[in-house]
Amino acid sequence: MNICAINIYVSDLDFAIQWYNEVLNLKKSSEHDNYPTCIDLLHDHNIRLTLHKTERDTDIDIWKEASTIITFEVENIRATMKDLKERGVRFYDEEPVWFPDGERIAFSDPFGNVHELAESRENASEEKPC
Repeated sequence: MNICAINIYVSDLDFAIQWYNEVLNLKKSSEHDNYPTCIDLLHDHNIRLTLHKTERDTDIDIWKEASTIITFEVENIRATMKDLKERGVRFYDEEPVWFPDGERIAFSDPFGNVHELAESRENASEEKPC
């Protein structure tokens, strides 16, 4: 069994296309375009990210309710956080959290979907928080 797509539900498809393009640099695919119901975003790997139009945003209580989180691996988590903050992205914590495989930090899109940035241990800062 292989993962072929990850679906992201949004209340405003046009704004979502713009946000995911301008903020996360994910481009709209012309190959799988079912606008105004859903569209695919181009991603470097063979997993399709599909934006689907829904009636309302989500409002989950992160870490207390079940949800699916997309984790984006980055070379430099702090530089990426700085860039995304300048683009208006809201993070759930001020600093990344250490995990056995490196550092991670959660953020949300304008529709309440939670995603994460991750930096692998090989690239992560040697200065671990206490």
